[in-house]
Amino acid sequence: MARVGSEVTVKRFRRRGGLIELLPENPDFEPILIDHRSDEFALEGIGVGLIRQGKAL
Repeated sequence: MARVGSEVTVKRFRRRGGLIELLPENPDFEPILIDHRSDEFALEGIGVGLIRQGKAL
């Protein structure tokens, strides 16, 4: 989970030089590109699992 400005999102994290990419699993959404030198960004947590309808995936 990441906070970008005042928004919170759950995406895969990838660092490329001075840029951070937040990559969605859903193809309907675009990646979020962040320049960590000028954009407000913080990692809020790490997702380690998902439970749907009482069953672990």
